[in-house]
Amino acid sequence: MKKPINTTTSSASTKVKPKPKVTAEPLSSTTWTTLDQRINAVIAENPTLDISVAVIDIKTSTRANYGIQNNFAGASTTKVLTAAAYLHDIEAGKYAMTAEGKNQLRLMINRSDNTAWDTLNRKVGYNNLNIYAQSIGLSSFNWNGNIITASDQAILLEKLYSRKLLSEENTTLLLSFMQNTNNEDMIPTVTPAGATLWHKYGQLEDRLHDAAIIEFKQRPLAVVIYTKGGATDGSNYTPRTQLVGRIAQTIFDTMYTP
Repeated sequence: MKKPINTTTSSASTKVKPKPKVTAEPLSSTTWTTLDQRINAVIAENPTLDISVAVIDIKTSTRANYGIQNNFAGASTTKVLTAAAYLHDIEAGKYAMTAEGKNQLRLMINRSDNTAWDTLNRKVGYNNLNIYAQSIGLSSFNWNGNIITASDQAILLEKLYSRKLLSEENTTLLLSFMQNTNNEDMIPTVTPAGATLWHKYGQLEDRLHDAAIIEFKQRPLAVVIYTKGGATDGSNYTPRTQLVGRIAQTIFDTMYTP
């Protein structure tokens, strides 16, 4: 994603012009109805699984939720929340960014390293993590059980992309760690050619999730797909990744139809 900065310079100072906003026309009600029908059909084909899907059309702030709306164990998708809280604390002056802290951030997001996650959770503080989540509108999140709804995870991604959480520098840093990750088996496999994708997957026992921001055709989307059920030993991994990919493909095909 290109973010040019235009400046005008005088002998006294340099003024930075705000970046032009990318606008998008609201999708038609027909498009949303079609998406409803298609996503609900895929969910109905998998009655033994708990599936929750959240979609936000970021530029128009239009959103839709499908399937189960209860809390899920967010697994590693909530590492994005820890990262945002950690960087927010740095911006608030609670502590400084260090080379080691930046590496822990990279390991947690890009490699999904649980030791780095524990380190940063302790740095932020578990109760403070709850407080931060509530402050940015994630009412469902609780660190005790690491629970969150797909809808709130999508809100987190929407606010991150929209620069409502962090500075440009720290937003860009965090997003950079959400590319070329240690697991590219779900939403990345169906990303349209020419699109930019940032995402964080999660896996825990019978849960397999992917949470992504896609930027394509001047219509960025936040897409979160949570799934639960079936074998807990990983034997259902391949069909489950294919299901997540199919749901994401359905969303992209519907939302980005010319």
